[in-house]
Amino acid sequence: MLDIAVLKHVELEAGLKVQARYQKIDEMPFDFERRRMSVVLGRDDGVHILICKGAVEEVFAACKHYVIDGETGPLDAGNFTSAMETTAKLNADGFRVVAVAFKELPPTQGTYSVADEADLTLLGYIAFLDPPKETCAVALATLKASGVQVKILTGDNDIVTRKICHEVGLPVDRIVLGSEIATLSPDELANLAETAAVFAKVSPSQKAAIIDALHRRGHVVGFLGDGINDGPALKAAHVGISVDSAVDIAKDSADIILLEKSLAVLGEGVIEGRKVFGNITKYIKMGASSNFGNMFSVLGASVFLPFLPMTAIQVLTNNLLYDFSQTTIPTDNVDAEYLAVPRRWDISNIAKFVLFIGPISSIFDYVTYFTMLYVFNAWTNPALFQTGWFVESLLTQTLIIHIIRTAKIPFLESRASTALITTTIVVATIGIALPFTWLGSFLGFVPLPPAYWMALCLILLSYVTLTHFVKTWFIRRFGLS
Repeated sequence: MLDIAVLKHVELEAGLKVQARYQKIDEMPFDFERRRMSVVLGRDDGVHILICKGAVEEVFAACKHYVIDGETGPLDAGNFTSAMETTAKLNADGFRVVAVAFKELPPTQGTYSVADEADLTLLGYIAFLDPPKETCAVALATLKASGVQVKILTGDNDIVTRKICHEVGLPVDRIVLGSEIATLSPDELANLAETAAVFAKVSPSQKAAIIDALHRRGHVVGFLGDGINDGPALKAAHVGISVDSAVDIAKDSADIILLEKSLAVLGEGVIEGRKVFGNITKYIKMGASSNFGNMFSVLGASVFLPFLPMTAIQVLTNNLLYDFSQTTIPTDNVDAEYLAVPRRWDISNIAKFVLFIGPISSIFDYVTYFTMLYVFNAWTNPALFQTGWFVESLLTQTLIIHIIRTAKIPFLESRASTALITTTIVVATIGIALPFTWLGSFLGFVPLPPAYWMALCLILLSYVTLTHFVKTWFIRRFGLS
């Protein structure tokens, strides 16, 4: 990115001209130990020139001389102090500073290495201003409000890091440097990774180590990066995030590529992910508790009934309609309280929910059984019994969706999506009307007596009320998963 900025700057400076033609001879790539890189160029007069750029301290350490306006002088401690003061002032204003140095080499030298980065002449500094995006402060505030801890892991020094954090509204009590991390044990690093929020002058391996330390403490970690040095951290994170303008290695290492030029999409993505997770959990709870309850109902009916409680085709029809009513769960609204904090996949909580909620439906299935047998005398009329239980089973399964989908009072305090309400009404209407149609006759159903519908209303009201109170107690006792 810095090289691109330099090239664009050359194009803007019309008066800046290259006085000679150059050919690249060799290159010593950047690494995070030296924190600098060099190229060897062959000038058209045969002279070889080594040009080195990198972090100010590291480049300065390889220099013996400086040149200003064509005049060369020796570097000493006073020059170093002056250079660091200049750099600190630029960093405090948010500028990233790169030092540039050079030296001439004999054209007869055949090979080059990092050992040639010595006795250089300091040419000067290049300052780059890379201000944070306007949406950054709002995005960070949104993530914090959503219960997401934001940590900064950067290769920049502590001065420029503090400046950028201040601009985006991120409080900085302490900045941990990479040199400090290098002395820590894994347990010490894990403790520090949890408590500290800003890490500066860290290498790519240290970024990955911090993320791994957070993993070991049970945290789910996402990492956003766009540079070459972000590759290991992107791979180490649970979710690696990059942008479409990032270097290729960052995009290849990332799980998600952001196409919008706005960090606000991060907060939106977190909330959308929680909505998806919440609706998936709803679906599992509904399906598992419903099937668990039906198992008890069928098992109990087989003990005392002289006929099948429902025929195979009636069971399939019931399941088809019930499954259709659940197809719109992905569109459902999710309560703001659920979205306010991160949620974990907790299969034990779901299992407990199924054990407590599932059998409730069986209680009212048995109430329906005895109503059909002893009120409507269905002992000798299997079709009437099967029709009565089919309608009750379908309506209770369909309506219970609205009880389980929220921790609040359904319909009054929390409203389902329009699509989910629509499918509920459609399926309930079909279930009520089916016994009176030719299709119902084909499936073995018969019209139900008027008194049945009065009994059904009482059963449904009691079922919904009891399930809501048990659900409320369960959430207070075991929490909301």
